[in-house]
Amino acid sequence: MALVKKGKDLWFFEDLYSDTTYGFKVSRVIVPETDTGFQKLMILETDRFGRVLVLDGIVQLTEEDEGIYHEWIAHWPLFALKKPAQHVLIIGGGDCGVAREALRHKSVEKVTMVEIDRMVCDLCRRHMPSVSEGVYDDPRFKLIIGDGAEVIRQMKGKCDVIVIDSTDPIGPARSLFNTDFYRSVYDALTDGGITIHQTGALILQPFEAPGSWRQIERSFDDVRVVQFANISYMGGPFSLTAGSKGRGVFKNAERNALKAYKKAGFRTSWYSPGISAVPYPEFQKRLETDKYGEEIVMDIDLPAGGFPDARRVANWAAQTCEAIKMKAFGKPIYSDPRLGEGATLVQYVETSAINYRRYGRVAALNCFTCAALPVDDAIRSSLDYFKSGKAVCWHLPRGSFADVRKIRKNTRIYEYDRRSGKASPALLPRLIDCADAFAPEFPFFRERSAAEFELVMDIYDCDYDRISSSPAVARWAGIEFPKLTGLKTVGKADAPDFGHAKKKTAGPSVVQLLRGGSNISHYSVNWLMIVVNIVVRQEFDLEKAIRRTMKYFRGKYAVCWLLPRGNTGEPLKKVAENTYIFMVEEK
Repeated sequence: MALVKKGKDLWFFEDLYSDTTYGFKVSRVIVPETDTGFQKLMILETDRFGRVLVLDGIVQLTEEDEGIYHEWIAHWPLFALKKPAQHVLIIGGGDCGVAREALRHKSVEKVTMVEIDRMVCDLCRRHMPSVSEGVYDDPRFKLIIGDGAEVIRQMKGKCDVIVIDSTDPIGPARSLFNTDFYRSVYDALTDGGITIHQTGALILQPFEAPGSWRQIERSFDDVRVVQFANISYMGGPFSLTAGSKGRGVFKNAERNALKAYKKAGFRTSWYSPGISAVPYPEFQKRLETDKYGEEIVMDIDLPAGGFPDARRVANWAAQTCEAIKMKAFGKPIYSDPRLGEGATLVQYVETSAINYRRYGRVAALNCFTCAALPVDDAIRSSLDYFKSGKAVCWHLPRGSFADVRKIRKNTRIYEYDRRSGKASPALLPRLIDCADAFAPEFPFFRERSAAEFELVMDIYDCDYDRISSSPAVARWAGIEFPKLTGLKTVGKADAPDFGHAKKKTAGPSVVQLLRGGSNISHYSVNWLMIVVNIVVRQEFDLEKAIRRTMKYFRGKYAVCWLLPRGNTGEPLKKVAENTYIFMVEEK
């Protein structure tokens, strides 16, 4: 939307969100939209906010309130340290507001700023000099034009504070929002050092701070989220996420800040150690969530009178998207336009996928999302659409970092009755040792009444380079996994890389259709995790399939479920007895 004429006035409206915006009246365009080679830059003059820097349609700062953001992101870590900082590294920050604040600390001997886009530095220096305010004349300041993700690898153990002052995780800043980068940041810190990163609006970017929390928690020794508000950043509460090198660094952060602030010899306009920056309790709860997503798996009886074709099933997928408040991504993928016996239809959604396959008179349905899943709505919508009386359901927590026993307790198996709108009392899967699952006498394949089964795998601590590569994950799904299991593929693996606007879901997704089933998987490059669903008829070597997959992605451990699918009239107790959960660790 950006610049819009309203009568005689010129207005700017932000483009960050597709469903909400805010705007302000522009008195003058100082720098028209300019392609810098990395992003599109504008500088506007306003009566309300002074001059405004806009990158890719998103407000980065205004002269009126830039001090709020710059003071908090610079002074919070600097005052929190046990010992005064000597070297501060800034990744991004081409406007120089963070550098200005860091240089106010007398202990700081060096401020290094790495900015990938020289035009941001030059145009801000020329047109917004109040932000840089003498930074370029300070001999302690050093500017490097380059990619922060590359430069930081050369700075092991040299930095007391690292401020990642980047744009959102798109465009030139994308390389700064992944686990591989965070590990380089950890290595660049001195012992007791702190890094801090802007992680978005807590309400309007609900995956941003939790995704960073999880990344930093896995890469650093402690993690803290700082909450404040800034009028030019839409959405109210805004977040910074900090990580420490060394445990206990944040334990005395507030006490350290109060003492250091008194000795600093300068006063701030917006930051104060006396202001609580603790997130609201609801945000803290969201930050500490221990699961990646959730899935509802359903087997429902199809009524007599013919089976649904691809068009009808695609309509079901569209209706399910509405029921769970998700947007479809692309068009449905299917192995056979007639959707005959064992054929599959898959619809990507913005946070994962919905899929359908038919076995006899049973529709085997899966609905997986990395957002909150309205489970009852998904079930009711499917039963109503197919005019079925009840569903056998498995409700699975996906990508949970809890102990496998807790994951088992959070796995629910039940029947949902369409007429009453009620679920039966939930049963639990059988928790077994992986050695039992891999034993030749394992009863799953002999005792289940259904000819179909589903292997569900959540694999943790995977290799970043592997799971972030669409060709690599497509090769696994389309070549490596079929080769080791003997499963026959239908078509080639489809491996789009999407979801980067939501930090939690950033990474490829893969669909490999199989003869009589499917292999559908999702890859979180920020959580170093993959979630896999394989529904087939053909039995294969479980140990080889799981361990070779872990080896391919260099995963450290996996939580696995085995589900009997395509059930027809089997008592729920029997279904639960034949549903298994187990953990597999790297050899």
